Amino acid sequence: MRTRWLAWTHSHPFGECRPILVPIVEYNPDLFPDLQEMVSRLPGPMNLAHRPFVDYYYGSRNWSKLYLYFSESGRVVGTIGRELVPFEYEGREIMVRNGSNWFSVQRGVGGELLKYSTRANPNSVGFMLLASDEAVKVFHHYGWVPVPGVHGYFLNGCSLYPWDSWWKAAANSVVRHFAGNRPSDFISRIQSNGSAGISVCEEHSYTADLLPRRSPFRLRFAPTLEYLDWRYNLSLSFVRYRLFRIVVGGASVGYVILNESPHQIIVAQCDGEDAGVLAYGILLALAHVGASDRKPRTMFLSCCHAEMREVLEKFGFRAWLRTSLPCAFHGVPADFNLTETSRWLMNYDWSDNGLQGPFLDQVVGD
Repeated sequence: MRTRWLAWTHSHPFGECRPILVPIVEYNPDLFPDLQEMVSRLPGPMNLAHRPFVDYYYGSRNWSKLYLYFSESGRVVGTIGRELVPFEYEGREIMVRNGSNWFSVQRGVGGELLKYSTRANPNSVGFMLLASDEAVKVFHHYGWVPVPGVHGYFLNGCSLYPWDSWWKAAANSVVRHFAGNRPSDFISRIQSNGSAGISVCEEHSYTADLLPRRSPFRLRFAPTLEYLDWRYNLSLSFVRYRLFRIVVGGASVGYVILNESPHQIIVAQCDGEDAGVLAYGILLALAHVGASDRKPRTMFLSCCHAEMREVLEKFGFRAWLRTSLPCAFHGVPADFNLTETSRWLMNYDWSDNGLQGPFLDQVVGD
C-alpha cells in the first residue's frame, strides 16, 4: 500500500513558507483495516478495535478527528485523536483541544503526532483528563501544565472497568458488599435536607431550554445543542446515554447525562445554574436510574467544585486510590489561573473517557 502524505506549511527563517511532507492523514472509514493492523500490535482491549465507535466518533463530525501516522512501508505506526470543544473561562469562550488514543509502535512517532495535533489546530488550548503515567511524563516534557484537584468519586465501588483484571473485580466486590449504598435512599435524604423543591425528569431529546441561562462556574464546558446531540446521542448502539432535566419550582435549571451499562453508571456530562442544586440533581438522576437495581451498581463521576464535593461526600461518594485524576493544559492564555479549581465544573465523560469497551453491541470475540 502506498504511504499517504499530507502537506504541512510552516514559516521559513526568511519569512516565506515552504511545504513539508508529513506522513499523517485524517482517519476515514476506508482506513479502518489499516488502523486495525496497528491495533493488533498493541496490548490489551482498545476502543479503536470497535468499528461502530471509531467510525462514529472520529468519522462523523469535523470537530472530532483521528490522525494516523504512516511509515514509509505504508503501515499505521501511530495515532492521536483530537476533539475541538468550546469552554468558557470567566464568561469568555475558549476553544479546547481534547486528546485521545495517543499510541505509537515506532520510536519518535508519538512526539511527532502530539506536535502535529497542536500545529494543525491553532488557537486552541490543549487539554488532557485521564492518561497513563507514561503519557503524563511525556506531556510534561512538552510543556503541559498539570492541574491538581480534579477528583474521581465512587459510590459502591473503587474502580472503573473492573473486568480488566481480577484484583479490580475483587476490590469492587468487597467495597460494594460493605458499602451497600442504595441510590433509592437519596430521594428521602434530599427531602430531609430541605431540598425537596428539586426534581429531575428524563428527556428523550436535546432542546434549547435545557442549557443553563447563567453559570456559577469559573471554568466550564459550554457545548452547543448540536454537539450534545452528537456526542451524547441517546440512540447509539454501542453506549447508552440517558438525559435528565433538573427542575426547581417548575423552572428548568440544568441537566445531567448518565452513561449507563450493566456494571456501572457514569455521570457523563452535567451543567446547571447553581452548583449545589446541580449536585442534588446528579443524585436524583442516579436514584432514578439505579432504583430497580437488585445489587447496587458502581457509580462514578469527576468533581473539583468545593460545594459539589461536600454534597457528594455527604451522600457516600468517596475518592479511591488517587488523590486526583491526571489533568493538564497546554497553551493557556496568560490570565488563565490553573491553581484554583474549586469553582470549576469538570465532568468525566469528555473525549473518549466514557467510551471504552466492552461496548453494549459487542459480542464475544468482537
